[in-house]
Amino acid sequence: MILSEIADIHQGFPFRSRVESEAGGVVAVVQARDLGPDGEVVTDSAVRIRQRPGGAKGLLQPGDVVLQPRGTRFSAAAYTDPKTTAVAAAPLLILRTEPEMVLPAFLVAFLGSPASQAFLRQAAVGTYVPQVPRQALANLHLDLPDLTSQAALVDLVRLERREVELMDRLRDARARLFGLALKDLGRKNRRHAEAPGLEPSGKPVPKAMHAQSAGEDNG
Repeated sequence: MILSEIADIHQGFPFRSRVESEAGGVVAVVQARDLGPDGEVVTDSAVRIRQRPGGAKGLLQPGDVVLQPRGTRFSAAAYTDPKTTAVAAAPLLILRTEPEMVLPAFLVAFLGSPASQAFLRQAAVGTYVPQVPRQALANLHLDLPDLTSQAALVDLVRLERREVELMDRLRDARARLFGLALKDLGRKNRRHAEAPGLEPSGKPVPKAMHAQSAGEDNG
């Protein structure tokens, strides 16, 4: 099947100018930067406006999946916050599915898979900032498993994401430890080089040289 058979695809609201936060704003404006790396829309840091734009265009519902169709990395995230009124700003696309058919987290994982990302890159048009047309997204092919299998696949993706996160932390920790060890060795070498009775290399000065130096001083 194709994506349009299981999801309605809507355009985000086309704000005419840059969206700025307004004092007392209660409506979150979701933009590409608000699509979290964990696959969920982050509204806490989103721009807030006092009133939502007229009509229902761009208005998000819990369970919607939001896709960034521009660029070379097409991020997707599920909107799961029922307490916040939120509007997706164009060019974001909103994918709305039936909950008894598709888990939002599964759709996010599917859109982020290498095969889907390759399809979207090939479908993108434009030279400066490539963008995936809505119709091309609608034609994205997928094999939809049952809900139990979808949940299992979502858990697998979460474990993979966690593994990547832990490996990144381990790599950073190793780099810091190497830097600290290198700095400590440098301090030790400098202390040895500056210690009295030692050559710059850190080796003891021969006694004959001590005697010669003392004789020169007496003379």
